[in-house]
Amino acid sequence: MSNFWQVYNDTAIGVGFGTAGLGGNTYSVAQLALENGFRKFDTAEADWWYNQAEVGRSLQDFYTKTGLEDCIDLQISTKIPPWSLTSVSDIRRHASTSRNELVGFCKDRQGNKNEEIEHFSPIPLDVYYIHAPRCWSGWHPKCDDPPSTLELKDAWKAMEAVAGIDHTAKRIGLSNVHPTELLDIIHWVQHRIEAGETYPPPRIPDVLQAYADPIHTAAELRQICEDHGIEFVSYSTLGTQHRNTDENPVLTSLVVQHLAEKHQRSVAEVVLSWALQNNMSVIPRSSKKQHIEELARLLSSPTFLEEEDLLAMDTLSNDYVGEL
Repeated sequence: MSNFWQVYNDTAIGVGFGTAGLGGNTYSVAQLALENGFRKFDTAEADWWYNQAEVGRSLQDFYTKTGLEDCIDLQISTKIPPWSLTSVSDIRRHASTSRNELVGFCKDRQGNKNEEIEHFSPIPLDVYYIHAPRCWSGWHPKCDDPPSTLELKDAWKAMEAVAGIDHTAKRIGLSNVHPTELLDIIHWVQHRIEAGETYPPPRIPDVLQAYADPIHTAAELRQICEDHGIEFVSYSTLGTQHRNTDENPVLTSLVVQHLAEKHQRSVAEVVLSWALQNNMSVIPRSSKKQHIEELARLLSSPTFLEEEDLLAMDTLSNDYVGEL
């Protein structure tokens, strides 16, 4: 087994760094995150909200500067947008292009160090997601007049090829799906496995990325993931999806503020620890140096809430009466 795969399999996952909405600051913010210890990053091919190229450039500059181009500690995830789900070959091509843009500079060293010649092969992405199964109005300018795209099951077969044939990504996942859609894919894959289908190798999603916070807990999706061994990655965990209120009801919660004072941690750390202790991975983001340093404390001390704290956090979803 090569160095990359050994370290990958031995590395705990849970706390990553998100890169949505950073715009022209993407490169410098990614550098700050790297300098503070983050090695797990989430991005996407969809421009307007993401700048995947700048994430890749920042990664390459950092790893080249430090002389660690084997990237054995790096875990990078990205997503194909719904308007690019146009054919099986297009999906596989997009995955390869993203892999090259993000981690193409990394080399997975093969062979014995005593050999005169070492062989190198590109490392894979950690996760390649379908960002959403379809466009919806207002999500992205390209959704205003999207092209004809594959049905989700056909697109998922292409994703299976990305991981099982091309080895462009170690894992594959879904994002922004309803519980019924996730279950439909799981049951369909299980049926194909039972029928002996082998090409592409059928596999249920390895990872699901979805919106969840202490008020909107995504309980049904999380339960499905738990039942089927799927990693649940939470986005907007800090309450940023509550746009119909004057203030963020998660970060301004008296419960959260009390726990932050009790443990001498930031309110963001409290919320993210709640998610981690409820079996969710997290991908918070910030463009502020102080906040990035606070988030980085979770890399070494991710779970600090006590049982009574978690019970207090559970009251947020019960007591909130605003619009979700």
